[in-house]
Amino acid sequence: MRWNFWTGFTALALLMLGFYLLNPLGPASLDPRARLAGYVPYQVPANSMAPTLLAGDHILSSVWAYVGKEPARGDVVVFVSPVNDIGYVKRIIGLPGDRLAMHDHRVYINGKLLDEPYLPPAPTIETPHQDYGNLAETHIADGEFFMLGDNRRNSADSRLWGSVPRANLIGRVERIWWAQDPQRTGKVR
Repeated sequence: MRWNFWTGFTALALLMLGFYLLNPLGPASLDPRARLAGYVPYQVPANSMAPTLLAGDHILSSVWAYVGKEPARGDVVVFVSPVNDIGYVKRIIGLPGDRLAMHDHRVYINGKLLDEPYLPPAPTIETPHQDYGNLAETHIADGEFFMLGDNRRNSADSRLWGSVPRANLIGRVERIWWAQDPQRTGKVR
């Protein structure tokens, strides 16, 4: 068989299609960038992760981060919501098997207060939804994660839709390009 441009192009196209359909990296996304390259850029649409991420910031999510490795508490991740198939960026707070509760916007894991240095200072004005900062103790099932935004008073997260299955994770946020302050550009963590 003689190889020419079209034979090579067809072989490469079939190889890429097979890789895309098999989805060996496993992201919960149909985006070919996630399935073929393992990296997906996003623009943050809202301030639910402030001050870590602000509306307009650009992030790079890595699918490779969780190939052969489990997500960790504190990771900022991109995932598909279990209730509306929309992509979100939040922080992993609860891991499989944890008992999680919230009192006055403070998180308790297995009965101990979680140290969260990334959170903004608590505002002096209370929000109209006082119960939003309280959550009765809940057990996180195997293969699921509890996600919260860093801006707890203004975030749609696991308090509304419950835990997120592992299969819904797309990737961990690896890089940030801050729109408001280019001096802050860098790696997460």
